[in-house]
Amino acid sequence: MTSTDKVTQNGLSTVPFKDWVRAQVEGESYWFHKIQLAPDLITPGWSNPKEEKLPHYGLPADMTGMRVLDIGPAEGFFSFEAERRGAAEVIAIDSFPDSIRRFNICRDALGSKATAYLCNVYDLSPKTFGTFDMVFFFGVLYHLRHPLLSLEKILSVCTGTMLLQTAIYEDAHVSSIPMAKFHPFGMQSGTDKTLYDPTVFWLPNRECVKALTLSAGFQKIEVISTNDYVSIVLRAQSPVIAPAIRPDENKAPWS
Repeated sequence: MTSTDKVTQNGLSTVPFKDWVRAQVEGESYWFHKIQLAPDLITPGWSNPKEEKLPHYGLPADMTGMRVLDIGPAEGFFSFEAERRGAAEVIAIDSFPDSIRRFNICRDALGSKATAYLCNVYDLSPKTFGTFDMVFFFGVLYHLRHPLLSLEKILSVCTGTMLLQTAIYEDAHVSSIPMAKFHPFGMQSGTDKTLYDPTVFWLPNRECVKALTLSAGFQKIEVISTNDYVSIVLRAQSPVIAPAIRPDENKAPWS
């Protein structure tokens, strides 16, 4: 839709599409990503991925024809960026219903074809999702109770490259040993540490992130970025490189 198109609101009247989008954005009590939806409309997130993350996360400049999986997309900044760079199909999965709702607001505003599903990384299977040329796994690993299982599930649907970013915890005394710090009840989070996040469980060190990825079966692991803000970003490849395949919609996923 364009900004001049109109949509029905509450079944009673029509409003310009741009006004409908603004109302949807303003109706949300929380936003994570800042995403520009129109020249005069940016979602009020507390994280600016275009400036703080995109330069460090290793997305290929040209993603023409790629089938992309975005795990934990929040409002979908990287899903829409992959599409902007030429991705042929973008599938996003998130376990929070609110994230899917906000993703769809942005999707409609941008005229995107990316599709978001309410599920989690442990649900991944080539029967239900097919395989992917590129997998984004940004800001999720440390939220998971079973990080190694998550990487194994990702490998099952990745026949190309995974880009992984995660928060880490470094101790100079054991920096060369794969280790992780466990938070059984979450921790303070956010850029100024004022938000309590009950879902932050594991904070691995850099060596542990690499070891987990290698143990799951990925190869050619390359650290492409480390700094205080992004913590660590790495690139890893599937041991079997092949074109992505969409799932067979004529077969039940359990058949």
